[in-house]
Amino acid sequence: MKNNKKGFTLIELLAVIVILAIIMVIAVPQILNVINSSRTSAWNDNVKMIEKAIETNEALLGTGMAASNGTVSVLASGGCTDTNIRKVADVAADTAIQATPSTNPAKCTITLTGNTDSTKGGTQFSGQASKTLTCDSTGCQ
Repeated sequence: MKNNKKGFTLIELLAVIVILAIIMVIAVPQILNVINSSRTSAWNDNVKMIEKAIETNEALLGTGMAASNGTVSVLASGGCTDTNIRKVADVAADTAIQATPSTNPAKCTITLTGNTDSTKGGTQFSGQASKTLTCDSTGCQ
């Protein structure tokens, strides 16, 4: 009698499951690293935009033009505050700011610290980034 049943044997199915498990063990950590590095990269890009916003505000105020948001210069006396930096650069609420004024020469040292945490699909990707900008009449560094 001829056996014409078509299908996979238990051994074949187990072999496929083992191969898929090995691929997952290799691929998942790589994917998580890419996600974390992209979040950090996005945060660093945001810091660069904040830097440019501060420089633009200083340029507008230095030419006698009013800043569009009505804030004072971050280099002016009393302007180098957490609140003014937040207004000038439209900093996200989850980014901590520490602004330290210096009058001689007129500088504003700004330390931005932000979380790149995000929960999606039950998995948490976390990281923290920090950047210090020193802004003076020539720009921010």
